[in-house]
Amino acid sequence: MGAKRIVKKTSVKKPRSPAKPMFERWLTRRLLGGVLLFGGLGSLLGFTVWQLAQPDTLPIQQVQVKGEFVYLDKQDLYKAIGDLANAGFFNVDVRAVKQAAETMPWVDSASVRRIWPDTLHIDIREQIPLARWQDGGMVNRYGDVVSLATTDALGDLPVFNGPEGTAKILAKRYQLLSVPLAKMELAVVALTLSERRAWQVSLDNGMQLLFGRAMLDTQLSRFFNAYNSMPTEKLNNIQSVDLRYTNGFAVRWKTPVNKSKLG
Repeated sequence: MGAKRIVKKTSVKKPRSPAKPMFERWLTRRLLGGVLLFGGLGSLLGFTVWQLAQPDTLPIQQVQVKGEFVYLDKQDLYKAIGDLANAGFFNVDVRAVKQAAETMPWVDSASVRRIWPDTLHIDIREQIPLARWQDGGMVNRYGDVVSLATTDALGDLPVFNGPEGTAKILAKRYQLLSVPLAKMELAVVALTLSERRAWQVSLDNGMQLLFGRAMLDTQLSRFFNAYNSMPTEKLNNIQSVDLRYTNGFAVRWKTPVNKSKLG
């Protein structure tokens, strides 16, 4: 019998996966640590922001109001701001405070800023009244009509009368008239623009000037020249001057005189 050939089977082992390089393991740990770190910082930042937004964190302790005031009462301003100033330094709404201040009729404009660590500073520019408006309120220097609860504070300011929407026209005309009249020691006490756009100017000496649609510089110059050349006795007797003529003007006297027209 022939000898059997014995073949020894050997198992084939699968190759082992190569170990992760040291650099990759280090990088993974670093990335994980970074994620945890930034996550913690984000949470801390969120908590800090939330904490700073609380009214009792660095609360506003004082409100400073600056400006030159003739008509505005500071106490009324504090009331208008109200609870808006009862906030923390970081969460006080400066825009809302500004808007609240500027809703007051005597406030022209307001600027608001924070001063570290507990102060709210408000700069106020007060309205400058130019005249009274016919049915209450005032006309400011821009020609805007401003409603007022009372006009007692306006004193002896002139009165503007005119159709709705004409306040700016009246303001502009008043400013043009005031300078030459002041040189003659006269002042406007009332300025009226009719529905037909005719002008009437009432002066502080009781005299009235009447114009048509156009109030021309030539008409004013003619009147001013005549006025400066008249004796005081005649000036005091003038009730009104009609300047609607092309080449002259007509005078209405308080008491009759020999001539009623000058040209």
